[in-house]
Amino acid sequence: MIDKVMTAQQAVKKYIHNSDTVFIGGFGHAIAFAIAHEIVRQKKHSLHLVKTGADIVFDLLIAGGCASRLSCGWYGNPGIGMSNIIRKAVASGELALTESTNFSMMLRLHAGKLGVPFIPSPILADGDLAGSVNGIKTIKCPFTEAQYQAHSALNPDVAIIHAQRSDMNGNVQLWGSVGDTIEGCEASQKIICSVEEICESEEILLCPHLTKLPAHKVVAVIKQPFGAYPSYLHDYYQRDERYYAEYTSDTKDSLKSDEWLQTSVFDHEDFDSYLNSLPGTLLDQLAWSKS
Repeated sequence: MIDKVMTAQQAVKKYIHNSDTVFIGGFGHAIAFAIAHEIVRQKKHSLHLVKTGADIVFDLLIAGGCASRLSCGWYGNPGIGMSNIIRKAVASGELALTESTNFSMMLRLHAGKLGVPFIPSPILADGDLAGSVNGIKTIKCPFTEAQYQAHSALNPDVAIIHAQRSDMNGNVQLWGSVGDTIEGCEASQKIICSVEEICESEEILLCPHLTKLPAHKVVAVIKQPFGAYPSYLHDYYQRDERYYAEYTSDTKDSLKSDEWLQTSVFDHEDFDSYLNSLPGTLLDQLAWSKS
């Protein structure tokens, strides 16, 4: 048994390096905001960010100057609209964007997970993106001679995720909507995980079906209640709908984006400090309801 418990500051400093390829887990649910805040706070840079659907945590990292590349199937504010920050960063040349589809990104991560160089699929054989996406090439099937698209493997250097709980060794239990989290983590070289609770290994063993990420790839476990805020975490808290609704106007220009980044990240020494700055009863109001 190895004790992998550490702070977000320690984990980011030790395991995330400039120019790394970083997969970010979650899918509307269980977004690793606390770890992302710390990446910005430590001013990591030149990262290649990878995701099927890139939501507003990617805005945080890009506005913070942490990323030079983004590979994704979609980007924006879920349920509300496209990203002002990513759109402007691409237009200015500050960010190189490889945009495909959510399913293509899943195929690439799955190939990385399996340890094969690519997965063939008819996806992106036609349409506006056909023949134009880096990492996808046309091949001929050796059995039927039909043409398919080879979606090349992605193997990120590190994955960052948030989950409900883990033991100190890094046996991570995650439930609810997992999206691409498992594929992305299993394709990655190592995993940094923040959790609501750190529990005894005996408790983990009582519910083995919930252990989605076994310990051998997890290098750091961070205890961080509300570590997915403002997204939601199944059985723990709901999404802060007001935050997401106001977010687009809060980041509509560079000045507002800088103010948002300052008040969200740089005014605080850690994520707990940020949470303490929120309106007094907000987190209580977001308590999970089973009704």
